[in-house]
Amino acid sequence: MTARATDIAAPRSAQWADPDVTAIETLISESETDGWRPALDRLAGQYPFFARRMRDIGLGNWHVLLLRPRDVAALDIGCGFGSLVLGLSEYYRRAIGLDALSTRVRYGHLRSRQDRRGTAFVEGTGLVLPFGDRDFGLVTMNGVLEWAGLHGEGPPEELQHAMLRQVRRVLADDGVFAMAIENRFAMETVVGMPDTHTGLRFVPVLPRTLAQMVVQSRSRQDFRTYLYNARGYANLVRRAGFARAAVLDLVSSYNDYDFVVRLGDTPSYELLWRREAVRTFYRRAGSARRALAQILPGTLGSFGYAYLVLGGNDTTTVLDETHPFWKVAAEHQIGPGRTRFACKGTPVGTMVVATHDGTRVDSLIEIGVNDDPSGDIAASLSSHIITTLGLDPHVPLRAAWRMGDVNVRAYGPASAAT
Repeated sequence: MTARATDIAAPRSAQWADPDVTAIETLISESETDGWRPALDRLAGQYPFFARRMRDIGLGNWHVLLLRPRDVAALDIGCGFGSLVLGLSEYYRRAIGLDALSTRVRYGHLRSRQDRRGTAFVEGTGLVLPFGDRDFGLVTMNGVLEWAGLHGEGPPEELQHAMLRQVRRVLADDGVFAMAIENRFAMETVVGMPDTHTGLRFVPVLPRTLAQMVVQSRSRQDFRTYLYNARGYANLVRRAGFARAAVLDLVSSYNDYDFVVRLGDTPSYELLWRREAVRTFYRRAGSARRALAQILPGTLGSFGYAYLVLGGNDTTTVLDETHPFWKVAAEHQIGPGRTRFACKGTPVGTMVVATHDGTRVDSLIEIGVNDDPSGDIAASLSSHIITTLGLDPHVPLRAAWRMGDVNVRAYGPASAAT
């Protein structure tokens, strides 16, 4: 090998979208004296995307679709500066973040202390987790597994397997592993957007041997940031010892999504694209998807930018009609509709499930920890989602109940035919 894993892991796996080291040290220093919010506001002008990520502590709201018990601990591996961990702490009894960079761990500690949240941050990589067996009811990774090959010696896929086996060890028997990660065959990559891991075009979609040759010739480094398609991720998870695996589409990106869709759910893809609800961040990819939505909408998930990959003894979510949620919902005269997709909730720890018949949205079901009894769905969804889906922001409340420690509110009818 030319450049070794541990030497290049930090700059390549952690900082491609972050401010430089000096700016981070200044951010930490000013956060300690002035508070993290004013310090971040001052940094936002130069690094707007970074600042937006730091403020979005509801990034991991997708975990609500699992409807897991709240009295367990959650672990986020490769937690970055801690936003997702802070969001998990709103739901779970305790949330812990682990990251390889000490600056990130320091910043997470600082934010947690200032916001008085029940979180902890630990320095380390996912290859050796400093926790006991079956300690966590939820383990998450957000854009992490692809970097495993930079944190040790040996074939990248074996390091990825080692990381997943560590996850399996610390996960409770009834727990769930949830991983947000890019798709190897994302439309962005297929049409030529530079790979965020190597900086080179088309590398992820190439056969591994050819990708190795291209990366070595262009950057004098080995190709070690492996991505997979949906089937590849499911196989990877099962090989690590998880009984079941499932893959969902995070639309449009795991760092900025509006919707969660089951792969192959043609009616949901058709409705979202007909309403022009899908935001795009790379023009050529958006144009290609728009064309595909006209002829083969059921294949859109195969070219999604990022997936939510689940592993565990039970990987059903409330998007599955077989989830126990729908049996309870039926007691309140709420059905799953022909099919359904999820919308990211604006409040932390909130998701909204939209049931529909392929033409219009029938019901909106808000699930989460929000105790606001206002009965206004507009408080839980972004204006983009409400506008593009043609939703009534003052749709009537039909029913409300609790499932364990989680609030459920159902609204409908939600929209007119489109």
